[in-house]
Amino acid sequence: MSDITIKEDELNDFIIENFREDSLVEISFNRVFIPGILLNINDEDNLILTLRLQGELLHQTVDVNIDEIKGELVEIRCTHEDNEINLVII
Repeated sequence: MSDITIKEDELNDFIIENFREDSLVEISFNRVFIPGILLNINDEDNLILTLRLQGELLHQTVDVNIDEIKGELVEIRCTHEDNEINLVII
């Protein structure tokens, strides 16, 4: 596992360059935890991650606008095959 501390303004580029579809992405912000399989990365206007939620009751698809929650992000973990990245946002 790689622990990386990253500045808020570098986050979008890092996600676009290093996250892959079909990865498990776990987003922690404010008091919310969102685990899901990454289906799509859209960076046209804002950085939007489309996730298929993982959970006992929820198996729906949601769009998470990273730009809207960037100030409240605590960490993002991305696991693809045997590679795990844990981003701590400062």
